[in-house]
Amino acid sequence: MQKDESFGVIPLRRSKGFWEVFLIQHNRSGYWGFPKGHAEANETPEQAAFRELKEETNLELVSLIQTEPLKEQYTFILDRRRVFKQVLYYIAEVGGDIILQKGEIHDGGWFPFPEAIARVTHQEGKTLLLQIEKNLPKI
Repeated sequence: MQKDESFGVIPLRRSKGFWEVFLIQHNRSGYWGFPKGHAEANETPEQAAFRELKEETNLELVSLIQTEPLKEQYTFILDRRRVFKQVLYYIAEVGGDIILQKGEIHDGGWFPFPEAIARVTHQEGKTLLLQIEKNLPKI
């Protein structure tokens, strides 16, 4: 089985007394999820995650909400081969003006947690959001 590792950010912001999540819709698959991608040479996982966030959304780190990333693992089929994928996600408050990466990102938006959980395509992402929502500091 082929192995693949990516790094991403689950971007959050405070809005009118509650937390919102920024989700992206990927061009190729159409699924809703979080900004992520592969590390470049000599990048740490954290550097790769925040570079991908910037490239895909133009958002930047304001502060880390938790220092340890959350892990997502799943398998999928690519070119008739089974792939084991692991993604490390950093949970962060972010800011900036949104500019979606043309060619890779079809759509994106800020959503309150219940709406974000409903919109995320894959169960693994829904599970991560439920876990994050439960442990977020109150505003």
